[in-house]
Amino acid sequence: MDGEMTSEDLVRERLPETIDRETFIPAYLGLVASAHTWGGSRIYSEKFGITAPDFAIISTLSNYPGVQASEITDIVGLDKSVVSRRLQRLAAKELVKADNSAGKRLLFLTRKGAEIHNKVLPVALDRSERMLTGFTEQEKHDVRNYLRRMFENIPRMNYMD
Repeated sequence: MDGEMTSEDLVRERLPETIDRETFIPAYLGLVASAHTWGGSRIYSEKFGITAPDFAIISTLSNYPGVQASEITDIVGLDKSVVSRRLQRLAAKELVKADNSAGKRLLFLTRKGAEIHNKVLPVALDRSERMLTGFTEQEKHDVRNYLRRMFENIPRMNYMD
């Protein structure tokens, strides 16, 4: 091919083997995760001036004061460049501050960051409950366990011989 495509290069029929979105679990996981993240970002931005990834970092620091940025990437599952940019943004908003006194760059919420956390938390918890509308308590428990088991299988899923 010389870079120019013709109509003969277009595949106009469905391929014989494809992913069925109704049965392919990663498709649903991706849809739910995207809807949760983007919806959260819209709501949190309008109400609190932060995004869903910002809140993931703030939430992590509320649970683990004094962690390093590399630990945040592991806890929230975001790329380190995303975490780095988000931390810079949160520091500029005076929601997060680094303490270098121990010879390491340890991250903490500021009082303002803790206030934002406490305002966003009820909204985040409500959104989680709304996502599970119609689920029994047993089904909610089962979903959490299934997701935890999937998470534990990630190294196996990403390993290629």
